[in-house]
Amino acid sequence: MNKTLKTLLVVSSLALAGAFAQQTPAPQAPQMTQPRAMKAPRGLVGNLYLTAAQFLGVTPAELSVLSGGNKTLAQLATELGKTPAALEAALVTARNQAIDQAVQAQRLTAEQANTLKASSPAVARALAAQPVQLRLGPGSRDGWGGPRGRGR
Repeated sequence: MNKTLKTLLVVSSLALAGAFAQQTPAPQAPQMTQPRAMKAPRGLVGNLYLTAAQFLGVTPAELSVLSGGNKTLAQLATELGKTPAALEAALVTARNQAIDQAVQAQRLTAEQANTLKASSPAVARALAAQPVQLRLGPGSRDGWGGPRGRGR
């Protein structure tokens, strides 16, 4: 009888635990989430390099070769007879047009677009001041490879 009593206690304990486990949990206070960092429209940096190449009268592949991996866009502009200020203006215009297209495609809100546009001159200055780093691949459009290489 002792064994039967123990079995009955174990079974009833398990049934009681199962009943408590099925109860719905108490509602919790909503958690504050960190706002996500706003990103520029996808592919914008590649488009800016393409814009810079077109402004300078070369292809992206030629831009990469001319830079040798250590010249900046501003240095290349000077070597090719253009001013760095004019290059930056072309980059700002191209970036703002891409942002407008993202708003029209409903990938950005107007508020996000205004924030991104306000930073366009600083982005153009920074891009012109850093060494050209292009990833070119044979399977890409116009000699332009994606960030993970051919067709990815």
